[in-house]
Amino acid sequence: MTDFAKVSGAALVALGLLGCTPQNTGNLVSANQAQGAQSVSFGEIIGAQPVQVQGGNKTAEVVGTLAGGLAGGLLGNEVGGGLGQDIATVAGATAGAAAGNRGAGAATTVQSTQWTVRLDDGRTIAVIQAEPVFSMGQRVQVIQSADGTTRLLP
Repeated sequence: MTDFAKVSGAALVALGLLGCTPQNTGNLVSANQAQGAQSVSFGEIIGAQPVQVQGGNKTAEVVGTLAGGLAGGLLGNEVGGGLGQDIATVAGATAGAAAGNRGAGAATTVQSTQWTVRLDDGRTIAVIQAEPVFSMGQRVQVIQSADGTTRLLP
């Protein structure tokens, strides 16, 4: 097996695993939110709009960029010889890095929903969250952490 095939296979496996990042849900909290006081408000769902949440996984973007750059550089190194080979290697690495970064962004894109909530105090807010799914008019808890993270629960 060629070096190019080995690196390409490893890059595809890495990108596939990075695509397994969890979706944003009301039932998933980060470790720094556990056992911290959070404010709770109540409101009613008055709107829903599908959205896509893209990227945000810096590790995936770095791995994708590096793997793509390495694979592109190896492929470019197979072209010609001398100065032409050097130029092809650099061009391949640059193009591969860009493609790897885009691929990582696409792999970490998830479908979600922007929920519009009319709070009991009269304010209206919007929260992007994939799960749970709510119905129009449904009463919800709006939970806000000190860091500004907001989630909705029935």
